[in-house]
Amino acid sequence: MTKSNHQTFETLDAAVLADVHGGYSPELFAVMQQARSMGLTINSTWTGNHGAPRPGNSHYDGRAFDAIGTQQQMSAFYNWAAKNTTPHELIFRNKFIKDGKPIGGIGGHDTHVHFSLR
Repeated sequence: MTKSNHQTFETLDAAVLADVHGGYSPELFAVMQQARSMGLTINSTWTGNHGAPRPGNSHYDGRAFDAIGTQQQMSAFYNWAAKNTTPHELIFRNKFIKDGKPIGGIGGHDTHVHFSLR
């Protein structure tokens, strides 16, 4: 004989439900989907070697991802993101945009594109 545990859950009204979310923001997820549609693989969100987890680290805060692919795919995605989004950080090879301002390359981004939002 099996025992069934029935639980009753409170129903959320539509206004409250609209504010419920988790994981990545819709904006970040949309950019991830764009990267995938351009042939890239999302290889790092909060995983990988991004220094010690600390407040303000965009990867560990769920506000960043790294994408890999061919050099042509990564370059095309970087150019698309630079033109069509407002990233907090966009880095690939020797190109770095931070809060809308081009900054010189910082190294360590030859094999992936880094994208983050505030």
